[in-house]
Amino acid sequence: MSRPAICVVVPVYKAAATLDRCVSSILTQQVDGGVCCVLVDDGSPDESGAMCDAWAARDGRVRVIHQEDLGVSCARNVGMRAADSEYLVFLDSDDALRPGALQTALDAQRSAPRDFVLWHYTTDERDPAPVTTGAETRPQNALARLWLDCLLAMPWNKLYRTRDAQSIQFNKEYTLGEDLQFVLDYITLLGRSDPDFHYCVLQSPLTFYDCSRGGTLSTKYHTNYCEIWPEHFAKLNAACLQAHCPPEDLRPLHRAELTVFAEGVADILRRDPAPLSGLKWDKAAAALRCSWLRALLDQMRAERCYSPYYLPCRWRSLRLVYALAEAKRTHSPLFGKLDWAGYYLLAGRLRRD
Repeated sequence: MSRPAICVVVPVYKAAATLDRCVSSILTQQVDGGVCCVLVDDGSPDESGAMCDAWAARDGRVRVIHQEDLGVSCARNVGMRAADSEYLVFLDSDDALRPGALQTALDAQRSAPRDFVLWHYTTDERDPAPVTTGAETRPQNALARLWLDCLLAMPWNKLYRTRDAQSIQFNKEYTLGEDLQFVLDYITLLGRSDPDFHYCVLQSPLTFYDCSRGGTLSTKYHTNYCEIWPEHFAKLNAACLQAHCPPEDLRPLHRAELTVFAEGVADILRRDPAPLSGLKWDKAAAALRCSWLRALLDQMRAERCYSPYYLPCRWRSLRLVYALAEAKRTHSPLFGKLDWAGYYLLAGRLRRD
């Protein structure tokens, strides 16, 4: 078999309900130069491993790797190393590619060989939006905007050069947000080889993302959430400064980062498994004292960037942080009242835009 144009790497764990949909969406793609698939069974306790083997038995384009349960980052790294293709795409086993997705991405890449091709996604499995070649070219200083547009932080809506991607890894030490780290590392690598590259953003949703799965802050609690995200955001902010992102993008980026962090602090009080409530409050209070948060608040003050969480975090008021986050989570009108109260207390010195 000749070297295919695209290899799709799929980490598999407890995926019996969705694996067939996922693999079928890959193998039915019509791609100039061919497509293959690496399924990495990460010690699935269900029948997912046997399903992977069944796919390999009936289609020679499928390769299966079985390993003990080492986590999604290790599974992606193993699958990535096994890929022998010009380009690489990641896909989660509960998601699917839309018909024509890979050829559309490949056409965009071949039209602009130095660009980094990425695309939108849909959460509607029956989304009627056509897959077209329509694309928007964005400069490197659009990095912050890519994050704000929910296009940056995931690995599965991008076309990677296989050889370049194989020179970096997903960090297996992280249990949250490791995807963003990998993407930022790839962008750094791409910038070294092609300093003048652009982002080519395909406007069609090429991937179906099954948002019914767990794992978000609202569904799954991470005990080290407020330790991990400052590290990720520090790396993102450094990359945005390096890319000379404009102030009109940095302000909403910093506002969004503060929201993510503050709601993580509130989640400690809501769901941390500590047996005593005092331990939860101590842990949440320690998060509000972290140096990254102080630096972010100072930056927002310099930018005149307002957030409803700005004063509660500046004052290190756990009660206000929690009240705001709970009001937002429950869609209570209290959130709007507290938001505007904070804005007026600052006498308009910070901007809401």
